[in-house]
Amino acid sequence: MKNRSTRAAVEFMARECVGNQLRLLDRVVTSVYEDELRPLKLTPSQMIILAITAQQGRVRAVELARSLQMDASTVSRNVERLRARGWVEEASGEDSRSRPFRLTADGEKVLEGAIVAWERAQAKAVGLLGKEGVALLRRTTKNVRARASAD
Repeated sequence: MKNRSTRAAVEFMARECVGNQLRLLDRVVTSVYEDELRPLKLTPSQMIILAITAQQGRVRAVELARSLQMDASTVSRNVERLRARGWVEEASGEDSRSRPFRLTADGEKVLEGAIVAWERAQAKAVGLLGKEGVALLRRTTKNVRARASAD
C-alpha cells in the first residue's frame, strides 16, 4: 500500500478488530467443547439444546433460537438431528403449529453422559480464560443481551 494513512488504518484494523477477536476466541473455546463431546457424537450446540430442553421439560425451536441468539433454521436442523437419533420427540402442544419437543429416555442418557465431557471441557475453558476472564465474559454477555433486547 502506497498511502501511509491507509496502511496505518489497515494495520490498526487487523490488530484491533473486535469481531475478529471474538471469532478467534469462539473458535478456540468451541474446539475444546467439540473435542470432549466428539466421542458422544454430540456437538456443543446439540448439547445445550438437550440441556435447555431437560431444564424446561418441553420447548419449541423458535424459543430456543431466541434464547440462544441462533438462527431458527440452525436450531431446527439440530433438533431434527437429535430427533433422528431418538434423543428428542415431539410433545403435544396447545397449538399444532408450535411443535414443542421434549427429551426421550435415550436423550436423558446421552445428556447424563455429556455431563462428564462438559465438565472436562468447562475446566479446560476456564483454564484458558482464567476465572477473571470467565467472570468478565459473563458480565459482558449479560450486558450485551440486555442492550440487544432493548433495541
